[in-house]
Amino acid sequence: MAKQNDRPTLATVASRAGVSIKTASRVLNGEKHVAARTAEKVEDAAAELGFRLNSTARRLRAGGRSPYIGVVMSDGDDPFQARLFTLLEAELSRIGLRPVVTVTADDPDRERGFLDECLANDMTGICVIRSHPDAARFYADAASADVQIVSFDPSTAGPGVDLIAGDEELAGRLAATQLLNHGHISLGVIGDHSTSPITTARLAGIQSAFAGRSDVGWRAYMREDAHDLASAKNVVAAWLGSRSAPSALITLSATLTQGAIDACRRLDEWPALVSIDDFPAAELLDVTVIDRDVQSMAAEAVRRLQDPPGSGAGGGPRRGSARVPVHVIARGSGEESPDK
Repeated sequence: MAKQNDRPTLATVASRAGVSIKTASRVLNGEKHVAARTAEKVEDAAAELGFRLNSTARRLRAGGRSPYIGVVMSDGDDPFQARLFTLLEAELSRIGLRPVVTVTADDPDRERGFLDECLANDMTGICVIRSHPDAARFYADAASADVQIVSFDPSTAGPGVDLIAGDEELAGRLAATQLLNHGHISLGVIGDHSTSPITTARLAGIQSAFAGRSDVGWRAYMREDAHDLASAKNVVAAWLGSRSAPSALITLSATLTQGAIDACRRLDEWPALVSIDDFPAAELLDVTVIDRDVQSMAAEAVRRLQDPPGSGAGGGPRRGSARVPVHVIARGSGEESPDK
């Protein structure tokens, strides 16, 4: 049996025919005004590769808007992604749209394959909750095919992509300031992909909070690319088991926070903790978080997905990026003193 990634995609058909993805999509979806020779090359390439549009695409070729929006997630268990998807799905349902979801498991090839499927099946738009940093270049191709793309991930920023994101640098600065204000000068920082613009911005914010503070130690404890729950748990366990353990922790995602809490529970050591991104059990566990207005993010994304590509509401220019404010939710863990 062929692997999923071995199946022919719209991109491979376009490459074989020597045309753009947009042109291949137009031919295979039965659109007019394509040169006969070009259409023949695309059809021949599709036949040679065994590429077929599915039945939904065939029904939509005659016109009308697809009821489907492609949604990209990297991790279905990540609390932020799951929370945002739930709100996004509810907002889409209010206007008669339905999500078709892929969870890429941080596989950029899987992400590319899904984008090709979205284009081949003429979906109304694509919404990116979280992308692999190496997959960012794929969205330029999708945007060139005149599909509406809205993203919550800065790594996908570029022409044709509407970005809706939190002020990630401010989030890092608020997390660090919260701990500095309560007397902490020894801090462990657990990060995600070092190539991710979100991680980069949050670390820049943390660093800006320490500017001019030579008494603050954090670089010795900083760990990027912990990325998942298990690795975050191992990092924090190693720190807490040392003789020079940090008195406070900053975790750059809710998934990493959960790993850190698992390590604290195992060792029964509880440093002060600030998490960037809220999660369902945070209030129960009294975890201080830096959070965004996720409901507003979902609502704004759906408003933009309703606009035709290349235009804004009322036919005006595209609105471009939107930055969502972040705020501190103090619940206790970030307000502990170093000598508690």
